[in-house]
Amino acid sequence: YQQHQQQQQQQQQLRMSTFTCALSGQSPIPDPVALPTGEICSKKLLLQKLLETSNYNPFHTGTSLKLDESQLVSLSSANTNEILPPRTANQNSIPALLTTLGSEYDSLVLELFDTRKALEETRKELSHALYQNDAAVRVIARVVMERDMARRDLANASVSVNVGVSTTTAESGSKRKRVEEPTDTTTAAAATTAPATTDVTPDAASNGGIPDTIKKELKDKWTSLSSSRKANTKATEGYATPDDISSFSAQKKSYHKTSAKGIVAMVGDGNASSNGHIITSSTDKNMTIYDWKEEKVLSHVSAKVVAGGVELLHCVGDTVAMVGTDGDVKVYLNDKVIVPDEKVELKDVVGIKVHPTGKHVFVAESSGLIHLFEIDDDVMVEAAVWNGVEEEGSCTAIGLHPDGLILAIGRKDGKIGLWDLNTEKLATTLGESGASESASPVTTIGFSEKGVHLAAVDAEGTIAVWDLRKQKSITSICVPEGVACVSFCPIGKYFAYGTANGEVIVTIVKDWDKKIVLSDGKGKVTGLLWGKDAKSIVSSQSTSRMVKFWGN
Repeated sequence: YQQHQQQQQQQQQLRMSTFTCALSGQSPIPDPVALPTGEICSKKLLLQKLLETSNYNPFHTGTSLKLDESQLVSLSSANTNEILPPRTANQNSIPALLTTLGSEYDSLVLELFDTRKALEETRKELSHALYQNDAAVRVIARVVMERDMARRDLANASVSVNVGVSTTTAESGSKRKRVEEPTDTTTAAAATTAPATTDVTPDAASNGGIPDTIKKELKDKWTSLSSSRKANTKATEGYATPDDISSFSAQKKSYHKTSAKGIVAMVGDGNASSNGHIITSSTDKNMTIYDWKEEKVLSHVSAKVVAGGVELLHCVGDTVAMVGTDGDVKVYLNDKVIVPDEKVELKDVVGIKVHPTGKHVFVAESSGLIHLFEIDDDVMVEAAVWNGVEEEGSCTAIGLHPDGLILAIGRKDGKIGLWDLNTEKLATTLGESGASESASPVTTIGFSEKGVHLAAVDAEGTIAVWDLRKQKSITSICVPEGVACVSFCPIGKYFAYGTANGEVIVTIVKDWDKKIVLSDGKGKVTGLLWGKDAKSIVSSQSTSRMVKFWGN
């Protein structure tokens, strides 16, 4: 019974400690009082109200009931130390809560805005600092390279001076210089397919030189290709006629995702005598390798970048070389991605070609530097570097002879330099005698499979076709809408070029006025390949992910 009484007393004390003011809604009340009419409120607030209402009961304003301080009954509260802190008066209703939440939200949004603003400023500062650091690293690398080149030139000059002094002493004052005739059979054979060697200025000579082991590999490949080329470039009985090409129709196939808006570049594996592999780079940042003969996709390579253009994608056999829009050079070989050695710095690459050996890659910079890389396991090792043009910043495109011993370098002034990789000298310059009709930069270079014709496209859309045996321009084709790619048929009988408005135009070599137009859709043609016996043509466009197979 005593415990029950104690519990009741505690409950009564708890009820008294949780009084709510009838005037303000505050709970608990520090000085609770009870009115004769039964209301409970704070004594301090009540006295203020009585002063404002002239001692009339504030809870019964419509009556003449007066109230005096002596009529108030004080209520004592207990356990005030255990009472929770009072709620704020402005949080007693839903509108008040919504107002509070809105204020808190506004504060958070403003704080987030200030934080993001500070982050953006920090990013700008970091970007500026990184740019300065990158510029400093590039300058240092360029200075180091120039220093090394100067050291090599000095060493070569010292050796030349010593050899000249020894020769003069041995000849006992002989005033006549003797020039040795080329005895190397490979060099003599190269002279029959390449333009005759002319005098070269010292600035155009190779810096450092191609290593003898690599040069031997290039010459061995030249020997095997030049001996088999005649058999591979003869017309067979079933070779396509102009009437056959005129009746070509397009069959479309898609090898890329639906998100791809178009194909940036398309190349073949370099085997024009048989339907080999087709490599395409599309805007979905994927590269597809398709087996033309077996009519199936071999692999999809997630390149994570788009090829920089038609001249920045090349393939020989299983070796695929690409320069992405980010400027990085990568080689894809048997599911491996191979990049140049970290010590090599490449800037503004304008062309890349894989040598027929499949182990060597030529990379050209706009400054005129030509880099020769050798693929060694999982890295591209720089084997040689030289300046291929006379003026810095004048290199715009490169092309490689089918036999692999002549490198064509397109220049900003519209001329084309032909380098003999065997002698490492400039053999000749096409257009230097005024034969070039345009001084516009060369954008695309293509050789015929026989190796006797070279086609060059300039930025104004003019195609110049050269006969390398005579070093003479045999025709000039003007395409106002622009040309992106060119291709000779396997035996060099037909010449095709793709225009910027989606047309594939085929002309007959030696009968250039006759043209066959193949058209299906708009958009720049970004790749052209001939099939076996010229019975088919493959094309791609920048506005479609479809690869078009033209044939009967």
